[in-house]
Amino acid sequence: MLVHATQAKIEFSGMRLSPIRIRVVALLISLIAALAPPLSAQTGGGVAAGEPRFRVVRSVSGSRGSEQGGRFVVDDPRTIFYVPADTQVIVYFEWDGPLGPHHFEGYWRDPERKAVIISDFKYEAKQKRFGGYWSLNLTPTITPGLWSLEAHVDGELAGSHTFQIIVAAKPAGEGPVRHVLAPSEIYKRASAASVFIHKVNSKGFPAPAGSGFFIADNVVLTAFQTVDGATSLRVVLPGGRRIDTDRVLDWSRWGDWALLRVEAQAPGTLERAPADSWAVGDRCYSLGTPTEGNHVIIDENIVGTSNFPEAGQRISLSYSAASTGAPVLNEYGEVIALAGGNIYPGMTGRSQYEVAPAGTLSLQTGLATPITLVRDLKPGVPGRTLAELAKMLQFVPLLMEQQNLVYGMITSRVDTKKNEFPASNKHQFEFRKGQDAVALLLVWGPREKVKGSIALEVYDLNNAVVGHSAAGKLNLNRGESSTQVFRLDPSPLKLRIYRVAVLQDSNPMWRGYFRLVQ
Repeated sequence: MLVHATQAKIEFSGMRLSPIRIRVVALLISLIAALAPPLSAQTGGGVAAGEPRFRVVRSVSGSRGSEQGGRFVVDDPRTIFYVPADTQVIVYFEWDGPLGPHHFEGYWRDPERKAVIISDFKYEAKQKRFGGYWSLNLTPTITPGLWSLEAHVDGELAGSHTFQIIVAAKPAGEGPVRHVLAPSEIYKRASAASVFIHKVNSKGFPAPAGSGFFIADNVVLTAFQTVDGATSLRVVLPGGRRIDTDRVLDWSRWGDWALLRVEAQAPGTLERAPADSWAVGDRCYSLGTPTEGNHVIIDENIVGTSNFPEAGQRISLSYSAASTGAPVLNEYGEVIALAGGNIYPGMTGRSQYEVAPAGTLSLQTGLATPITLVRDLKPGVPGRTLAELAKMLQFVPLLMEQQNLVYGMITSRVDTKKNEFPASNKHQFEFRKGQDAVALLLVWGPREKVKGSIALEVYDLNNAVVGHSAAGKLNLNRGESSTQVFRLDPSPLKLRIYRVAVLQDSNPMWRGYFRLVQ
């Protein structure tokens, strides 16, 4: 049976969309469908892990250190030391560099930049990242002022770390108030405070969405994408207790965070890290969810930062296996960020494959939202319900469950030669205004008879509708494969990212994204 659609003209809010094209064909499609290195803890010692020629990952100083979990950890990181209260300075470096044997030299330079002490050691790096540390004894006769340790590896300058020595009594109240925790203790604390979050749709069916964690009694912090589009939320506490909620106390779509009201005493809470207390290269931890209801600890590093005009700052992590909404913790067990860090609201989940299988959304991989972007919760704030957020256009609606669409593709070219199957082999995310056409190709492989209507809507990332089509007829027979091609003229649109939604009987069943550039 021929599958057909209404051939009436389709109005598209200033954009032109061609009539729906559907053809019956025989369907033949090929679907394209952390662990820290060991350290050697000895004065002038080496540790293992890297990448060619020496790049400093981080440097840190303190008055004492210890080996923890195969790594050397400075127990009281700081850059000011008081004589006679402090008796030594330890400086630890971590590098990316080539494997094999290396010769490490440390030049201790006094306030006049003279190399007054040189100490060295040898170490064979067997992993892609390695480290080493040096110690300097502090005597009552040492020259006060700004000192530095200049590190050399195999004769090459490989970093410098500056610190200050003061000959005076140590100020009252000064000293380490935070303590580096073993990974096992961080996992214990994070697991005790963490929850699993399921989105519940209008039919009452829950689906895993991500994680979150208690920051106070009755308050759970998570990523906004874990609540986006939900009718209700099911929160699973440690131990398995389930609590449903529909109240969001505060949120940011672009910041990708949300504070939820959960009627439960916190089994554990996590504290914020001090502002500006982390740096690129720092070691950090998060939680992954390999199977439903189970956490694993993820040992990673901060590998970079990015700033986006609307989304704000994001932290880039060395791995991307953390559960969305899970805490990212420093070595003291304090929260520095929130895993997820979506920079385009709504561009997650099922839409990610449909829009950009070739990596055009790779900016989202391994991102986290700094905890400093999460506003402090004001006492007595009632918040909003999920239904209210939907009315405020804060949500991207959940896609309806369906098994009849094989895939959708946004592209600039669809081959529609006579007597041939309309096809394209190029997923495209970015289009040049005035030069590229924008087309949407849908490929159907119905497993059941489908009869109803189909239409398109186009939104900006603030969920405002900027274009829509009139509804066409959808008439599919089980086992009869077909295609639909929609074409639109984006010339009236501004240069930005847009979301395209396919509506079946007014319910969104597929979505994709494209960016318009000059």
